[in-house]
Amino acid sequence: MDVKATLKDGVSKSGNSYKYVSIMLTDTLEKRVFLDKAEIQLLELKNKEVNPFRK
Repeated sequence: MDVKATLKDGVSKSGNSYKYVSIMLTDTLEKRVFLDKAEIQLLELKNKEVNPFRK
C-alpha cells in the first residue's frame, strides 16, 4: 500500500504556527500527525538531503 504524506504548516485558532505530517488515506480523507521538534527537524533535513553528522 502506498501512502502519500507531506510535511505541512498550519496556524491554530489562537494564531500560533505549527507543522504536521499530512497523510492522505483517500483522495479526500486526511490524517494529521503531530510530531515533536526533533522529529520535524529530521524530516526537514531529509527533505534537504543534508547530513549534519557527515564530515
